[in-house]
Amino acid sequence: MTEAFVLLDGRPAQGRPRGMGIYVTRLVQAFSAQPDGVKLKVALDKNAGADPWADLPQTVERVWGEAKHTVHWEQTVLPAMAGNNGAALIHYTANASAWKCAIPHVVTVHDVIFMRSLFSISDRWYWRQAAAHLYYRYGVRRGARRAQMILTDSEYSRTQVIKKLKLQPGKVRVIPLAEPNVTEPLPEDELNRILAEMDIKRPYVLGLGAIDKRKNTANLIRAFARLPRSAAPMLVLAGFEKQEQSNIPRMITEYNLTPRVRLVNYVPAGQLAALFQGAAVFVYPSFEEGFGLPILQAFLQGIPVVTTQTASIIEVAGQAVRFADPADPRSLSREIMTVLTDPSEAHRLAYAGYMQAKRFNWANTARQTLEAYRRVLNIKK
Repeated sequence: MTEAFVLLDGRPAQGRPRGMGIYVTRLVQAFSAQPDGVKLKVALDKNAGADPWADLPQTVERVWGEAKHTVHWEQTVLPAMAGNNGAALIHYTANASAWKCAIPHVVTVHDVIFMRSLFSISDRWYWRQAAAHLYYRYGVRRGARRAQMILTDSEYSRTQVIKKLKLQPGKVRVIPLAEPNVTEPLPEDELNRILAEMDIKRPYVLGLGAIDKRKNTANLIRAFARLPRSAAPMLVLAGFEKQEQSNIPRMITEYNLTPRVRLVNYVPAGQLAALFQGAAVFVYPSFEEGFGLPILQAFLQGIPVVTTQTASIIEVAGQAVRFADPADPRSLSREIMTVLTDPSEAHRLAYAGYMQAKRFNWANTARQTLEAYRRVLNIKK
């Protein structure tokens, strides 16, 4: 078999990876276990952070470049690296791709949530956010039209990508993701030590804080305020960066919840896993998602989930959750209370969630991605 060389954009996994970075991290890990087929190299930016796979056997070669910022990387540096290294194909992994590139490329467009108005994103925007929003809003479509294939995470996202980016349906392929992190459960004393260091006491409700309004953190605060202290002493909002751009801290004060709510900035994967492990319930009240990775993390750690029957979430969650109306804090509060006060229901959800999560795995994601490469490169297995 002729061995083709694909250059995959690994930059999103550097630094402080979130959703797209986790996707790239786990995909490359899964690629390392693929027996043969398409040769892969991963492109990394010297200015973006350390090698995310430093502990991974060198089955996937790393190629280093240097960029001033994301746009410079995607539009100039990555295509040049591909050309200089003789790549047959580039895989852009974070929505945007080159507007002019002689080398064939595929791009993973996780969702088209960036097509929303800037003013619907956060309470107060800043110039870097505005610049990034314009780049993605107007640039992703341009790159996608020039790509040979678009990969996306869910059927919902596929529908939206085709509609919003005005693409031919046959060009867009769904490849589902899988669990964000794999960690062994911590011993109880170690878990309690980590939580104590973060000033967190159990039982607590876990959410993921964000300035993005679609994450619906405001209604989670309103729902939590309705819960009796005896049932839910504490709410933890993890990964809440750029809090100064959000009205959530002010809301917490107005509802007299300051002693009961912990706003936690970015936490590494191991610490986040501990937060999930110690939670009584994970609440994910989002209005829109391209996939919903945190739901799978809660499932695999045996944590019952309350979420919303919107966008792609139903594809990920199945019937293993309690669904609430994201626009109604009373509905959210009622479903959270059910989980907190009904042990048999909490146990049922934990078991159903674990079984639902087993339907997704990174080996399948890697295999289907390799199949997409072969199709573009016209290589038969």
